[in-house]
Amino acid sequence: MKQKTAITAVVIAVLVLAVTAVLFAVRAAEDRVTADVVARVDRFAIPADWKKESDIVRPERLLCMSPNPCPSISKRWDAGKTISLDELKSVVSKVDFEMKIEKNCQRRGEAIGPTTTCQATGNDGDYYYILNVTSPDPNEPDIVVLTVQPQQ
Repeated sequence: MKQKTAITAVVIAVLVLAVTAVLFAVRAAEDRVTADVVARVDRFAIPADWKKESDIVRPERLLCMSPNPCPSISKRWDAGKTISLDELKSVVSKVDFEMKIEKNCQRRGEAIGPTTTCQATGNDGDYYYILNVTSPDPNEPDIVVLTVQPQQ
């Protein structure tokens, strides 16, 4: 009887160790994917004078239960001024894939409330990138949002 109890205890211990090892391996793999996505954002030449307002990183998860894809990143800055088309081009100039720029970064005269003045979109084969410039009001500085999410 003691021998069966000892064998059962050893089997349970081995199973617990195996499950723990698998969980650590999965977590390490998820962390590597998340770190890779975060590093991709560093390719953008974000000016030092932009004030970061938010930085949301949704890490890679085996079971992604959020309606937002994972991994994904959303960063938001107050530019402190109105962004020009040349400044937007400068921000995306260091990425190693094509970013398509839409609009000319000028607020339309008839626009009321927050409006997108320009945006750059592109993908590197793995992730989709959107760099959006929004003018909250005519006399307020632009808000810039960078979103990175898996290519669908």
